[in-house]
Amino acid sequence: MSNYEVHQDYKDLTINIPMNRWLLPFLRGMTRMLYKKQGIGSDIEHHTIKISSYRGYKLPIEIFSPVAMRGEAPCVLYMHGGAFTIPATDFHKKLMCDYALHASCRVVFVDYRLAPEYPYPYALEDCYTAYEWIVVNSVALGFDTEKIGLCGDSAGGALAAALAQVIRDRGAKKPFFQMLIYPVTDSRMKTESMKLFVDTPIWNQKKNKKMWELYLRGTAGQEGTDYSSPMEAESLKGLSPAFIEVSEFDCLRDEGIAYFEALKQAGVDAVLNRTEGTIHGFELNYESEYTQSIIAKRIKFMNDSFVVS
Repeated sequence: MSNYEVHQDYKDLTINIPMNRWLLPFLRGMTRMLYKKQGIGSDIEHHTIKISSYRGYKLPIEIFSPVAMRGEAPCVLYMHGGAFTIPATDFHKKLMCDYALHASCRVVFVDYRLAPEYPYPYALEDCYTAYEWIVVNSVALGFDTEKIGLCGDSAGGALAAALAQVIRDRGAKKPFFQMLIYPVTDSRMKTESMKLFVDTPIWNQKKNKKMWELYLRGTAGQEGTDYSSPMEAESLKGLSPAFIEVSEFDCLRDEGIAYFEALKQAGVDAVLNRTEGTIHGFELNYESEYTQSIIAKRIKFMNDSFVVS
């Protein structure tokens, strides 16, 4: 990382994610173990169920709610990152607990199916199933259907952005907002940051290319297939307001900015947060004051959105 002016809190984050399909089972096992070991505070109520999803799959759903919360409340559907191939890890659980507690909402986590065993569109259809389930069961579960937000980081950001498009095109109830954290948006990989960051830690152009190969395996589109690559949509008009965050030293930086600009051009309300000195997945150093200050901006966006009458 010596070639990049990375914030001091992230200089030790040199984790290598091997995008090798033969190593994925080991990596998934380790990641799921970290997620399971991550505790949940006594101020959060948590439970897990399974719902029927695409092609008969029993999809795991987790709900995080503040213990003190009573009655109807806003809801955020959370789609984790992990290159479409790796499950949620411990910092994702920390984020969901903090979002629920500090944005006074219920967070629904969807443990969608992973590539390459389940390439596009399995993950997206799982996420759509979860969204429909929230809307249908809102009264029984205490969800305010007028305030359902979508949130995703990295590959989960691609799923959240694509889900907003699918919801619009299928005529389902419009989400309240979409919060996209250093999102994957464009399978064409032609931005300047994609060309520049070929050796950045945690994530870079080489890994991103392999990710797309695994995710689009067996699908028709060589660059993007239908909703797989949100930036390639025919139209972005009529989508939900967006908060987009990008990291400075991240190959995905410029496609996130490009998606923000395209949304604005299409008449969609959008906010861009460009974080400095950051790398992809910087929340791995969750206790950092700088990390917490960035997360606080996301929570502020959610709170500001939810209080709008």
